Amino acid sequence: MRYIVSIGSNCPEAQAMMRKADGWLSENFLIIDSSGVYSSKALNGTSPDYLNEVVILESQMSVTEITAAAKTFECLCGRSAQSKSFGSIEMDIDIIQAGNTILRPTEFTRAYFLTGLSLLHQS
Repeated sequence: MRYIVSIGSNCPEAQAMMRKADGWLSENFLIIDSSGVYSSKALNGTSPDYLNEVVILESQMSVTEITAAAKTFECLCGRSAQSKSFGSIEMDIDIIQAGNTILRPTEFTRAYFLTGLSLLHQS
């Protein structure tokens, strides 16, 4: 199945985190397309800017399995409730769409995601 995934980081090591995420995705999934990394403003207007990326990937894994793997990876990158409370997101990976089903309609309409979607090379 094809998935559209949104990746983001706004910690001081965000560039390294995005490279780490790209490596993790490439090791675990078939990457079909990527927007490349771009920046966006934090939704709350006070946290540091984010680096974002939108990726299309294919996997035989279910949404539940990919979500569990992504959440484990986020924790390995240092994401915690404590860091989030300070407005620092080391790694955020969300499955926005699975096949033709939009799983996260709110995120699907946000500017940071739409920017990445527009940068994809797929038609």
